[in-house]
Amino acid sequence: MSDSRSKTCPACKQDKTYDAFQLNPDGSIRKHICKACYAKKYRVSVKFEAIIALGSMCACCGEEHPAFLSLDHINNDGAEHRAQYSSSNNSLIYADARREGWPTDRYQLLCYNCQSAKNYQGVCPHRVGETAKEALDEMRAITTFKTGKQYQNMNLEPLKLGPLSQKGIRRPSDPTGQVAALLQQLSPEDLTALLARYSKS
Repeated sequence: MSDSRSKTCPACKQDKTYDAFQLNPDGSIRKHICKACYAKKYRVSVKFEAIIALGSMCACCGEEHPAFLSLDHINNDGAEHRAQYSSSNNSLIYADARREGWPTDRYQLLCYNCQSAKNYQGVCPHRVGETAKEALDEMRAITTFKTGKQYQNMNLEPLKLGPLSQKGIRRPSDPTGQVAALLQQLSPEDLTALLARYSKS
């Protein structure tokens, strides 16, 4: 049942019902900031600890703005770590790292650009010294790679819809010509019987 009592959260300055706060068993308010602000405080505090403990900058490019930094698993075992939880909440991963003491042989800070490049390419271009021009040249080579029919070893003859069939027999452009050719091969008696048969239907 919803609690109609209300209280102003001192953090977000919004007037909210008691349901938005953590309550004691007797219904009194346990924490005086709302659940949303408390969760935000926890996320910010644990990320702040990570940034301070892990060097305050991207280990790859040196980016320092906190908004761009995230926790990275050095040994690429992040998927296995996240699989331990049914939730995709990254705060659980940060909490584990904090309990472990932020070991620098397992965790590092990467900016989102470097982390994305590492995830999709296996290594960030900064690590191998690849320039933007080199990356663009590689992309251009891939997009201009020839894949036309002259480069394919495929038997497309059965798929042709032109005048030649699979066996090389020329198809008549007008189907009535083929019917006329078949009728010419019938004897007068067979032709009469055929006409009589279909005139009754």
